[in-house]
Amino acid sequence: MIVDSLEQLKELAQNDNSDFQEFYVLLAGGFFRSSKRILYDPKIGQFSILNEIDNSYQELLSEELSDKTNLIKAIDAKALYKYSD
Repeated sequence: MIVDSLEQLKELAQNDNSDFQEFYVLLAGGFFRSSKRILYDPKIGQFSILNEIDNSYQELLSEELSDKTNLIKAIDAKALYKYSD
């Protein structure tokens, strides 16, 4: 499923069990993908992101996403997807 907006990402990345949700960004015109596990906590407006390519971990507020990740650019480019269950 393609992620069309930041608000949709927030909805898709939150759940009652605090389980990370699986997403990926298509790179190089779809030849590569960068897998990410993302959890959004609406109570504090924070994303927890596990970048599987290098096992790096980030905790970021919504307003930090465009400066510290490529997620907003990926949404704008229609390149951010949620793995289907």
